Amino acid sequence: MNYSLVVNGFGNAFLQEFGCPCPRCARKDPVANVSASIIGRDRDGGPIRWHALVDVGLGVVDSLRRTFRAEEARVDWLLFTHWHPDHSLELNRLGETMRRTARRRGGRFSRIPTWCREGTGRWLAKNFSYEWYRCLDGRPSKEAEPPGTLLEPIPLGTSGISITPVCVSHAGADISPDNFKERLYNCACFVVQTDKSKTVLLWDLDSGNTWVTNPETETQKKAAELLTGADLLLLDCFSWTVEEHAGFSTGHLSFATARTFAKVLQPKETLLVHMGGHEEGEGNPGWGWTDEMWGREAQRLWAEDGLPGTVRVPVMGEEIAI
Repeated sequence: MNYSLVVNGFGNAFLQEFGCPCPRCARKDPVANVSASIIGRDRDGGPIRWHALVDVGLGVVDSLRRTFRAEEARVDWLLFTHWHPDHSLELNRLGETMRRTARRRGGRFSRIPTWCREGTGRWLAKNFSYEWYRCLDGRPSKEAEPPGTLLEPIPLGTSGISITPVCVSHAGADISPDNFKERLYNCACFVVQTDKSKTVLLWDLDSGNTWVTNPETETQKKAAELLTGADLLLLDCFSWTVEEHAGFSTGHLSFATARTFAKVLQPKETLLVHMGGHEEGEGNPGWGWTDEMWGREAQRLWAEDGLPGTVRVPVMGEEIAI
């Protein structure tokens, strides 16, 4: 089977803030939260035969409608990086539309196999109880390992591809659903490997993940090694320089930190995702920047720093062979 990655969305948690006049919020083009689809075809250009969806935030189902022809609509796996609303808001819409699709086809709906970490599963069962028990076949990882830990590859049931979760920390998400003061590691990134390439989906992690650039334990070294040398890296880039706002961590990487990650991880191509900029403050670099401005400035500094490979902002709905 031939596999490719489709960019369903790459916007940050607050896609377009109500009442904000900045150019980024005023744009009219379609937007969606960060999400990607891994799709498989028997041949290049052929019908879609397999689909793993990573995160299902706002606007993602509309992206899927543009990618899949009606007769191809399917979700073989749903994978969550974590439970935050911008990665789960359209869970109801996804689940119910797949139920209706099965009915239109005269078949019986099978709940969607769903991988997430244990803590995220508990959050989803709490916040989306109807969907968790009616639409999803939840298969949580049954662990709460610290950042920099490799987890077992997800049992995808298809050949020629593996998806390995890697534990990361993400401020604001690493909390227990039972006690907000209790830390519970809930978040993961994914390493997608096929016979042809390696793709790393590295979004929604905070700057405290120093193990990526400076691993100390053997466990962290193995995780960092797996992230290194990707053909394609989708990398969190929430702000230009700000990583703390109003005394709290933004929970994301700035472009300044993203550059240090890229220098160590040595990807061939980097796609910036989760761009925001409001935290910079009006008049500062990053504030209100359009995707074109983010891409242009990123490329300029990438060249100045002599960073590996190329960097760009993706296009909604673009498909990349992996």
